[in-house]
Amino acid sequence: MSQIPSLRALATLEAVVRTGNIVAAADDLCVTPGAISKQIGQLQEAIDAPLFEKGHRLRPTPLARELALAVGAGLQQIRQGWEAASRQGRQRVVTLAANTTLSVHRLMPRLVEAQAAAEGPAIRVSALHTTDDWQGAQFDIGVLRTAWKPEGWQHRAIGVERLTLLASTERARALQLAGPEAIAGEAVIVADTRSGEFEGWVEATGTRRPLVVRAVPHFYLAVQAALAGKGCIVGPPSVLVDLIDQGRLVAPFPHMTSIGATLTAVFDPDRCKAAFVDKLLAALFQDF
Repeated sequence: MSQIPSLRALATLEAVVRTGNIVAAADDLCVTPGAISKQIGQLQEAIDAPLFEKGHRLRPTPLARELALAVGAGLQQIRQGWEAASRQGRQRVVTLAANTTLSVHRLMPRLVEAQAAAEGPAIRVSALHTTDDWQGAQFDIGVLRTAWKPEGWQHRAIGVERLTLLASTERARALQLAGPEAIAGEAVIVADTRSGEFEGWVEATGTRRPLVVRAVPHFYLAVQAALAGKGCIVGPPSVLVDLIDQGRLVAPFPHMTSIGATLTAVFDPDRCKAAFVDKLLAALFQDF
């Protein structure tokens, strides 16, 4: 059995027979007429039989017509298969995992515009707790506050959280009027999942430790308590950006800050193109 010639050569014959014109075939395949003639010559040599009648350069022989018909049918099947596969690729959903507070207050409000900017597949946000099994979770892109990175995955630096005191509008206004000394008489709610951040802020700012410090298991619970006027929190405005923009949480002393966690994005290069991830992260974290 002779070796099958290249798909390019077969597609060239199909285009010439279908259009009946070398120039038209060249335009159809986005090549030069010279390339068309070369491919036809090589194909005719490989098949060892005339493809066009003598004296009529572009009148195909019955053999050429039969072959072109078979190639055309094959190309149509390939085209249909590719279009079906492409549709499945566009319909695929990419899972973006992040901590609950970051997911709810920064990622989800920006997701529609970010997805349009990234020009890729649909994106689903998976909100995980810090205490969840991240290594066992299924996701394609993750925003991490830890040094752990899945083996073989690529990573992108996002930035460092800047922490400050945050409170409801009324509570923040009262603190601003009283001055930083009033923090000592405040109630502060801290999250077990952000261990050490409150103490680090107190030390970095030289603030007198408040008399009342209440602990809750998760940061999003602390945020809800602060919104309800139950106390202040120390947290990153860049994460709670929707609440800051809405004026529901206010930093009474925005100059009093400390350094928090470093955020890093990781992604599976077999599931996500780097260009797509970079566009997505730029849209989600451009003002972080």
